[in-house]
Amino acid sequence: MNLAQVLRTAPDAPSAFQSARQRSAELYADILAVAPGGDGRVDIEAVQSRPSILRRTAALLSEALPPGTDRLVCAASDGIAVTTALALHTGLPFATVTGAGDDARLTGEAHAGEHAVVVVPLVGTAQDAAPGALSVVRAVLDAGMRVSHVLGVLDSSSGSGDRSVADVLREQYEVRFHALFPAPSTFSTFPTTDQKEVDPR
Repeated sequence: MNLAQVLRTAPDAPSAFQSARQRSAELYADILAVAPGGDGRVDIEAVQSRPSILRRTAALLSEALPPGTDRLVCAASDGIAVTTALALHTGLPFATVTGAGDDARLTGEAHAGEHAVVVVPLVGTAQDAAPGALSVVRAVLDAGMRVSHVLGVLDSSSGSGDRSVADVLREQYEVRFHALFPAPSTFSTFPTTDQKEVDPR
């Protein structure tokens, strides 16, 4: 295959020249670069205001979308930027959930019976942050839609000593949770992009 054929068949230019692992590592490094002060926290608003980060995040999240997804759903206003990027990348429509807890309501176009995926940019411990994700899932289910997955960008619940968000979602709603990366406070080492890979040929 020549270069023109490779570029024509690749979903985007980076995927033609970098492995998925390299692209993930590069994106994670860029996300960490916007972290304030080195205290292990990430300014998720800064992350979501960078178009290059949003484009690559959407590309990686799209690979985790289950087949048959009809609609994306996010909490307003926390997840609108990353969900919009994912919607533009995939062509899927999305709706938002306003309010929290028992006051959470689905807004925008949504239809009973649709297969929805909830998108959250940052998830904390199950005790602290799961209620937000759970209220979005509950609002979607109350609207008569089906939810199979919650997709996140950063997850700080693993290694926290608390029950993970994945456990809570699975136990209460039989919904799977997938995050692209651990949040920096739970992260030890992520492969760098300059590692040499074995040529598959």
